[in-house]
Amino acid sequence: MRIARVARLAPLPAAAALALLISGCNGTSSTPSSSMSMNIGYTAIGAAYSDLYVCQDRGVFKKNGLHVKLTLLNSSSQLAAALVSNSVQVGAGAARTTAQGIMKGLDLKYVALPISHYYLEMWGKPSISSVDDLKGQKIGLSSPGSLGDASLDALLEQKGWSGSDVKKTFLKSTPAEVTALENGAVSAIVTQPPTGTQTRSKGFKKIMDFTKFPAAANAYTVKGDYLAKNKKAVAAFVKSEAECLSILHRDKSAAIASIIKHSGNSDRSLAEYSYDFFEPLWAKTPSVAPQLIDDAFTQAVATSGGKKPADPAKYVDNSFVDSLVKSGYIAGLYK
Repeated sequence: MRIARVARLAPLPAAAALALLISGCNGTSSTPSSSMSMNIGYTAIGAAYSDLYVCQDRGVFKKNGLHVKLTLLNSSSQLAAALVSNSVQVGAGAARTTAQGIMKGLDLKYVALPISHYYLEMWGKPSISSVDDLKGQKIGLSSPGSLGDASLDALLEQKGWSGSDVKKTFLKSTPAEVTALENGAVSAIVTQPPTGTQTRSKGFKKIMDFTKFPAAANAYTVKGDYLAKNKKAVAAFVKSEAECLSILHRDKSAAIASIIKHSGNSDRSLAEYSYDFFEPLWAKTPSVAPQLIDDAFTQAVATSGGKKPADPAKYVDNSFVDSLVKSGYIAGLYK
């Protein structure tokens, strides 16, 4: 197993993360001066972030004047704290989690959305023949508030089940989920390809995927004060994002090479499986749908309490994507 070298933030205890949120709300955290350098945080190893991988590998960030370091967070539950502490300046993760931060007083903006559905799979024991067989079973997830946790909640709601109908087992990371499934500690796991997909070689089976559930699953998020001081950098990031999405759609070989390099698994067949899974999900125009952000706030209130903002759409800034559409830049990428 080979993983491309990226920075990784150590997991933060819940109390430390809360302290960061509180300090951010009180305005005590510093915001970097205008800069074309940025750390971009993403929240799991896998092919979902192939847009970032390709941007880095193909020099697209550099071409657009950015100096980027990719930073692997432990899960979406760390994202708000990482943004508040300025460990990352742009973060990708489940909007349900960052919506919780906004309800605590954080000023965050959603500036791009490359995938508008949950993009995870559930792999499990061969004895599980349908979703209904999951009742009473242990399901491995990375952490509370993670994308897997949100995806499973969507399934429970759709089935009309309560949280007690399955046994959520939090294992801190997606590689730990794979280990837990293989050693029998859990009956199923929720991960993105190719992390859980690799267990098929050991006899485990795909139970379902979550792509039918709309969600702002990996919304690119920035702090409001960072955006105000660094509009040129954010514009360059969104422009890079649009170009790299076009590379994913138009150049399968480049996408697969980046998936192999960064996803933690060198099996080409798994990379091809992952590409085929994600290609229909990747947007061409990465606008943030306000309704999905509204839904994220609704979900955040349901899971963690708090008061939903009167106008969730005010946390969406599609101006950078809109400018690329109006200029014909995005359309030109596909000619």
